Amino acid sequence: YEVYLNIVEMGAFIYSAREASRFYFDKEPSRLTTKEAIFLASIIPKPKHFRSSFNPDGSLKIENNEIIFENAERLQAKGLLTDEQAAAVRPEIELKGEALKMITVPEVKSDSVQMASDIYQEE
Repeated sequence: YEVYLNIVEMGAFIYSAREASRFYFDKEPSRLTTKEAIFLASIIPKPKHFRSSFNPDGSLKIENNEIIFENAERLQAKGLLTDEQAAAVRPEIELKGEALKMITVPEVKSDSVQMASDIYQEE
């Protein structure tokens, strides 16, 4: 399992749990919260689709909340989380690493659009 976690793709050109932990949360794997670890496990089947899991502000889309809860319930059923720990899992994931830069849409100022429009009209 350790070997697998050191080679698994967890994003575009992100290979290993350590790289993923840094990419998504800007922290070492040992410092991940339960919900962050559950999120990383949930992206393994579709690692290149992480951008579609988040809103432009970096918050987890509502339709992805269920995955977090389902995985917490599975961990609880296997005895890896206590009832209290599973109940405390919330789907609020806060991206802090490079992943946030990849999903955040820069704000376009109206004067920039006007300036570009002016340039094209001069040609």
